[in-house]
Amino acid sequence: MKNMNYSTVGHARQQAGFTLLEVLVATVVLGTAVAALFGLLSGALRNAGRLQDPERAFMLGQTKMNELLALGAGSTTTEDELPLDETLQGHWDERFRWQAVAKHFRPASEAASYGTVLVQVMVDVYWKPADNREERKLVLESYQLRQ
Repeated sequence: MKNMNYSTVGHARQQAGFTLLEVLVATVVLGTAVAALFGLLSGALRNAGRLQDPERAFMLGQTKMNELLALGAGSTTTEDELPLDETLQGHWDERFRWQAVAKHFRPASEAASYGTVLVQVMVDVYWKPADNREERKLVLESYQLRQ
């Protein structure tokens, strides 16, 4: 009878916990999953940092375009408008600068017959990336009817 008790107790002991091999396999699986998760997180942060400058350039350029298009809005004189065929320049900080030009979209002789002029307004935004690579450029373009 004693032998029967030992075998039952021994059998119960084997099923009470995990073997060393099971613990090692679980640790390897969890370690691999955590390493993959950190790799994905690192890639996402790298991409977010890389896209930060172009997004800022777009927002600055869009703001400048709106300012230039608003020049002379509601005014009956052409003095307040963005001058035609002249390049305007400026900068926001040491990394971001802009350049703008307004041109006749159609020849002036054709526009004179209609009484309105279609003007193409272009804003170029230049920036130097933080990692000192070559200067990048973003071009925004819009059109404006003038009398």
